[in-house]
Amino acid sequence: MYQWFVFLHLVGLVVFVLAHGASAFIALRLPGQRNPAVVASYLETSKIATNTMYGGLVLLLIGGAGAATINDFWTEPWVLGSIAVLVVVIGLMYAFGTGYYGSLRKLLAEKGGAAAISEDELARRLDPQRPRILAAIGVIGLIVLVWLMVLKPGV
Repeated sequence: MYQWFVFLHLVGLVVFVLAHGASAFIALRLPGQRNPAVVASYLETSKIATNTMYGGLVLLLIGGAGAATINDFWTEPWVLGSIAVLVVVIGLMYAFGTGYYGSLRKLLAEKGGAAAISEDELARRLDPQRPRILAAIGVIGLIVLVWLMVLKPGV
């Protein structure tokens, strides 16, 4: 049964990384865009990818929790460290990303067929550093998680 939970954990990881990667590349592409309709379309695609990412996260968490329970790994430093890293990364990503991209979506909402924001205003609102900060947080977090899962420090 342990192997099935590990399998589920890894399937969740693949879905999570693929979907979140799509959203990340979209975020990195946004600062160079000026057309409100294009930016709105990118943000909608990113939202779909993010929703898929959450499904992968659920699978990842169920598989990891199941594997940790079956083998009584809950007190292992690498498991506790993984949980801590995951919580910190999710918190930082949420804090730096969700409000910013949510407010952009609202600004770009169409009213009667006309864009609710001008290209100049959009250019001022698109923060070129935000996606880079989010990407750095995500990549560093993922590398630390892979390190913890593979090398299992403290064992």
